[in-house]
Amino acid sequence: MIKEEKLNEWISEFHPTVETEIIEVLRARVQYAILDELNYMVSNEIGTADEVKKIVLDEITEITNDSIELDTEED
Repeated sequence: MIKEEKLNEWISEFHPTVETEIIEVLRARVQYAILDELNYMVSNEIGTADEVKKIVLDEITEITNDSIELDTEED
């Protein structure tokens, strides 16, 4: 298990302040996560900035191309 101190070093906290819509909060959380991943990868020399951008974009493309399962409740 990864120690919390190590995680806190790389994961930005997000506290909604000016967002007025749920979609804005969701987008901001995604943005923080992507930037955290890019910063971690470049800082740990996993690749150059351009290389890690491509890796992350490929991951995002794969995620968004997978089928989307909707949470629906049957009454």
